[in-house]
Amino acid sequence: MTNEKKIKSIIIISLILIESFVWIINNPDNSWNIGNIGGADGSTKKLVGQVNNDPQYGNVSEKPDVNERNQNGSFGNKEEPAENDDNRKQLLKEAAEKGLLILVNKENSVPPDYKPDDLKAIKYFAPDRSEASRYMRAEAAEAFHQMVDKAAEAGVEIKMTTAYRSYHFQKNLYDNYVARKGQAEADTFSAKPGQSEHQTGLAVDVSSPSVGYQLSNDYGDKVEGKWLAENAYRFGFILRFPKGKEHITGFQYEPWHLRYVGLTAAKEIYEQGLSLEEYLQQNDIESR
Repeated sequence: MTNEKKIKSIIIISLILIESFVWIINNPDNSWNIGNIGGADGSTKKLVGQVNNDPQYGNVSEKPDVNERNQNGSFGNKEEPAENDDNRKQLLKEAAEKGLLILVNKENSVPPDYKPDDLKAIKYFAPDRSEASRYMRAEAAEAFHQMVDKAAEAGVEIKMTTAYRSYHFQKNLYDNYVARKGQAEADTFSAKPGQSEHQTGLAVDVSSPSVGYQLSNDYGDKVEGKWLAENAYRFGFILRFPKGKEHITGFQYEPWHLRYVGLTAAKEIYEQGLSLEEYLQQNDIESR
């Protein structure tokens, strides 16, 4: 074979190979794609690879980037709301089932023999207070300890003055107030036996050295009272008898009276400025 024939043969073979390669690339039955591997600022290299036809992701260009943060701060589907309402409802349901959202007031009482079976001793208490009242339900007690510890880090000293009270303890207390103040006045600040939140083991009265460990409305203006008003909800507590809600709660403003309701309810009550009565009604939560 002459050199001229060899050259022609090489050219013909080359053309056939090129045509075959072009046909393969453009054949719709063979999905190929040129993609990028690199950071957000641009490509670091090119590749030729087969498209991932996994039905979970579809086309590779539509596969979610797990490093891309959503506007709501989470990862995953950008269409998901900032708060998962189903999860919120489940948390409130669990709190209600545990009795954390029980409503005890002048219209809702508990029987004389009602006593939580998971009372736990409080380790932070004011001096000269009844030992029998140094208890809360276990979850509330743990949250109270965490709150007091956190307050201490900010230089704020908080102590329990009274927490759990039995029906008979409350009866003696109420009767004493009635004898001293008269029933009309006593009913503005002291609950009748069976109508006190303290019997649930979820309520706690607190105080600090700044007011001599007394229960005083001035406490709300003290550093400790202000800290509690701004931070108690972070530990699942609310100010049970807030200012301006007296016509709903039935009791005067008490900046020292905290009630444990759990983290979800406490946060929402704080942010919405509600009383417990309003919150339970607004969310159609059974109070028992």
